[in-house]
Amino acid sequence: MLHIGKELVSLILENSGFGVVFVDTSGKIRLWNSWMSNRTGLGLEDVLGIDIREALTNIPDSFFEALTYVRDNCLPRVLSPVFHMSYISKNLPTRQFVKILPVLDEIREMIGTLILIEDITTNIEYEEEVEKKSKHLRVLKEKARKDQQEALTWLREQLDFNNALTESLGEGIIVFNRGGIITSTNPSTERMLGWSSMELFGIHIKNIIPESSKVLSVLEHGLAIKSEEEFFRRKDETPIPVLYVASPIIINGKTNSVIVTFLDISERKAIENRLKEEYKKTKKVLNDLVNTLSYTAEIRDPYTAGHQRRVTTIALAIVDEMGIDGDMREAINIAGILHDIGKISIPAEILSKPGRLNSYEMQLIKTHSRTGYEILKGIDFIQPIPKIVLQHHERLDGSGYPDGLKGEDILFEARVIAVADVVEAIASHRPYRAALGIDPALDEIERNRGLLFDERVVDYCVKIFREKGFRLD
Repeated sequence: MLHIGKELVSLILENSGFGVVFVDTSGKIRLWNSWMSNRTGLGLEDVLGIDIREALTNIPDSFFEALTYVRDNCLPRVLSPVFHMSYISKNLPTRQFVKILPVLDEIREMIGTLILIEDITTNIEYEEEVEKKSKHLRVLKEKARKDQQEALTWLREQLDFNNALTESLGEGIIVFNRGGIITSTNPSTERMLGWSSMELFGIHIKNIIPESSKVLSVLEHGLAIKSEEEFFRRKDETPIPVLYVASPIIINGKTNSVIVTFLDISERKAIENRLKEEYKKTKKVLNDLVNTLSYTAEIRDPYTAGHQRRVTTIALAIVDEMGIDGDMREAINIAGILHDIGKISIPAEILSKPGRLNSYEMQLIKTHSRTGYEILKGIDFIQPIPKIVLQHHERLDGSGYPDGLKGEDILFEARVIAVADVVEAIASHRPYRAALGIDPALDEIERNRGLLFDERVVDYCVKIFREKGFRLD
């Protein structure tokens, strides 16, 4: 049994300003001061020797969980955020801050538990107005300027209120202090990470975030950050992909805590991966189609297919030197391979004619860009491949065909292929003449730079041949 002098008992019971309860190791009440009597309507004679669970009602289960924790581990426990208790006799709500401490005898054996309860209800009307209007952090700042302690109290209550509001939402919420210690979470966090609220409370945020995370930088810089994608750790050490926003909680001009709102994007990632696989399959089908069309031209006219491949090689070398990539480069690659596909409609004897073409034959040749467009327009390309093929013989001054387009009306991709097409045609062998070589080809595009051909494309084409040592096979 615990032996306490009467004077000391009187001092504790009547002058402490706290609720004081002592329970033995079996949970029975052995000490109960007038502070407790005033707020419960139960005197010491009513509760002495009875189990604390029978004496206190409307107490959260976590209170008794903490009591059991102290008894089993002989370690003190603080209940925070604030817990809501009730007057038994008047049934009026009040807010309490509770400390639970182990009590040891002279041989350090635990003989019971001391419970200290502080009434921190300071302004019920104000709190009800805060909860009614949900002023969140803006009210916190206004309140902090008046009284920092009152603002901190409000923050604990507000976080508790927010947890209730977000219990059914998918977003997780974690609040940690300047030491990186987690002070509050919501049920969604517990579900996503596999920790209970008791396990999360008091551990360091680094148990959850990766080493590379910038979450802790919010404490240093006081600026909110938004992640594109990061992996948080679950209790079982497995990672989950998340998107999060980490915002500072600033009091009196200083970052006091950080609130992290995050969303599990595992399902979205799985969908993205499936879409990537589908895209790869679709792209392979498209590439197979392009290669099949090119092969069709090659079977009918080996010269045309070889010409298309060489034009594509030159065009890609030009845009690579210009630093162009992504969809535009892909468009030039596909359109280059197929830019003369329309020639499959032209008789082979005209394509391979060793002599000069007459006017009728020339007009027939000029139909190939329109025919190529008609062949390709029914294919669902991501890029404007059919229009590039249609325009690759257009010229800046409007002298090209089939539509006499000028300047910026001609797609840039078509302007690139136009230059590559002319260079390859002059430099390579033709049925009606031997190859002229690269120098006459470059002289031709330089002579018409800005007149027929795009200036930048010409400059980069000349550069890859004369400065970079590019060669045609």
